Amino acid sequence: MIGIIKQENRLSQMDQSSLAPPADGGTQLKRFAPDEMLTCPICLRANAPTRGQCMYCGAQLADSTTLPGRETDSPPSDTTTDPSVLVVCRAGISVSDASVDELAARFQLKSADLLVALATGAPLPLSRRPSTDEANQLIGELENLGVESYAMPEAELGFENPPLVIRAVGFETNGLFGTTKHRNERRFGTWDDLGLIVSGRLIAHRVEVDEKRGRGSVKNLDRRELTEDQSVVDIYLRSFDVPWRIFVNDFDFSCLGDLKGLTAFDNIKALREVLAAQSQAVWDDSYSRLRPILGNVWPLESTSSESRSRRPRASRNEVSKVTASDNESQFTRYSRLLWNIRLRELETQTVSGDVAGKIFG
Repeated sequence: MIGIIKQENRLSQMDQSSLAPPADGGTQLKRFAPDEMLTCPICLRANAPTRGQCMYCGAQLADSTTLPGRETDSPPSDTTTDPSVLVVCRAGISVSDASVDELAARFQLKSADLLVALATGAPLPLSRRPSTDEANQLIGELENLGVESYAMPEAELGFENPPLVIRAVGFETNGLFGTTKHRNERRFGTWDDLGLIVSGRLIAHRVEVDEKRGRGSVKNLDRRELTEDQSVVDIYLRSFDVPWRIFVNDFDFSCLGDLKGLTAFDNIKALREVLAAQSQAVWDDSYSRLRPILGNVWPLESTSSESRSRRPRASRNEVSKVTASDNESQFTRYSRLLWNIRLRELETQTVSGDVAGKIFG
């Protein structure tokens, strides 16, 4: 379901005058431009750059580590260049409470968020390092805390190749086919090829601010916030280099036949049961519980733009500033990480089966 939240703020002359310094000489509240605001990695709402935690949900702000007195253990968060190496905690590890607190302090995380993430039993990326040597050094430090981890070059994840968006699927005796959204092509994969299904939620946040600029002054005219939230599912088959991506709100569930329900929640649950019954695929829904941690490794992608205001009867000196952020790149990277790990497990099982066949065949 897509939820949209709109907030409009029109400041009258009286509103503007209230921002003037108080007559008694008190301190005036500082105002920040939209592009200076920090976006919360959890609720995606804007916060003042002087804050260390979100004023709405209390989450750690990704950029708050740059504030005076704060240090960061993470490398630069440039998600466009990738000679980076991930340091990943092994799935299902047991960590003492003391070590959890140390890890949380080391990586600027909340202990409660870290406990939830570890409780999922999923592999947990903790940091990105610019080289294998630095990654191995961190792995050694984590080992002293009783935390098993390993290095994985991000280049191996293949996230530079976009997923194949599927608008419908159909079932056959030996497999399933997907119909692509853009070219209406049919792609086929066998049930044996189906190895992993990853689910999550994509959240996009957009802030639009209209301003009127004069000589040495800026007057805020209007402010709008838009939030879009939708469920997404990645289906991985070994015969494809990229996952089949399903946007739940834009998917045809007719393949379910009599199992088709009234809500998207019911339909995605039924689809999960059908796929599980026909294949050995693992369904992973850990992303939503790991999202507070993943923001420390893969920050949200943000963009800013400025153009002439489209308000009715807008003058030439009225501009519209737009700041947008979303977690799609973050979800894609985590999804590919899970598939890389799952693929290695499947290859190990295949090799073990071949060896057993030679011994007992």
